[in-house]
Amino acid sequence: MKPRVPPPRGFTLIEVLVAMTLTGIVVAGTLRALSAQKKFYARQARVLDARHAMRASATILASEFRDASAAGGDLYAIGADSIVIRSTVGFAVACAVNVGSGQLSLTEVSGHFNLTTADSILVFVENGINDSDDAWRVLLVTGISTTGPACAWSDPADRLVTVSGSLSGVWIGSPVRLYQPYVYGLYQEPDGRYWLGRKTYAPGSSYVPVAGPLAPADSSGLQLTYYDDAGAPTTNRFDVVRVDIQVRAPTYRSLDEPDYRTLTTSTYLRNDG
Repeated sequence: MKPRVPPPRGFTLIEVLVAMTLTGIVVAGTLRALSAQKKFYARQARVLDARHAMRASATILASEFRDASAAGGDLYAIGADSIVIRSTVGFAVACAVNVGSGQLSLTEVSGHFNLTTADSILVFVENGINDSDDAWRVLLVTGISTTGPACAWSDPADRLVTVSGSLSGVWIGSPVRLYQPYVYGLYQEPDGRYWLGRKTYAPGSSYVPVAGPLAPADSSGLQLTYYDDAGAPTTNRFDVVRVDIQVRAPTYRSLDEPDYRTLTTSTYLRNDG
């Protein structure tokens, strides 16, 4: 007689339910861990974005302030969250000087020496062989052209700049810096976010974003504090020696989760004394 082989035994309903329950617990735990990791990395990304926005804003403003001279009139207006400043937009070297006509032929031009009239230029004036009388002279620009007298060594000039003011004492080889007045300030985009923006100092001009997003105005997204040579706060634009720059940036990606980081730095103006 052949032994009887019992049929294959399957899983009971209770065993299936236990296995499903254990699997669900493991999957739920894994999803929770993955969700926590995702939130952590998203949070870190928002913090890094905020730090980048703050550093970029502070670096841009500090660079503009370091290149400005309050006593020289480079600050047109100063405010708690905005500044109107004469900003360097081009550099060149004088290769011919016509004192009588108030014209400079320029070479080695870089930046934005455009055909439109700028605000002013700074020209380095040697005056004499002693450096005690050397200075940067501010001259109003009345015209810029690509045609004009050649350089002193007969090479064609890159630009011809006509100015209002004396060119006496300006030597061939003097550095020339072209300036434009710009407004830097905190402004709001249509989506509700605030940015550090820049616009030309002209009626009707609009801000373009430079760095951000930053915290809203009522949360001190940008705060500028000005000090004189005695270290006292000042509202006189001609007395500014140092500027404290504070920027705040959000660590959220939507407008309903306000949380901010803050960065503060100080910078001194050119020729502060």
